[in-house]
Amino acid sequence: MTTKARFIIGTVFQLLILGLGIYALFIDKIGLGMALIAATLAVSVVRSNKNRRIQEEERRGMNPYDERASYINGKAAYAACSTFLIVAGLFVLVGSILGPVVLVNPYNTIGIAIAFLVILHTGYYYYYNSKE
Repeated sequence: MTTKARFIIGTVFQLLILGLGIYALFIDKIGLGMALIAATLAVSVVRSNKNRRIQEEERRGMNPYDERASYINGKAAYAACSTFLIVAGLFVLVGSILGPVVLVNPYNTIGIAIAFLVILHTGYYYYYNSKE
């Protein structure tokens, strides 16, 4: 996938999230709408700074893409997914043994699971980055 295609896909997703934020404002979910709009603005600032840095390094004749970062990111992703799968398996095993004592909202459960996976990946990335 080319850089231009990635930029277009990212922009489309940003516009979708911005549209969801505006829609949330119209249906009186002010907190969610403002959070989505603020997240869209923050991501656009970060993306523009990153693109500006990449263009600056390319102009100076440097390679802006570090292979070491991709290697560490791959190791961190593998470790995070492995840990997540083991913990999720244990969680399901304990849940099936104890039975449905507590009813949970699936959206909250999925949100917590995704947050846990992101935190695991970030932790493993910084761990492997300090070791390499």
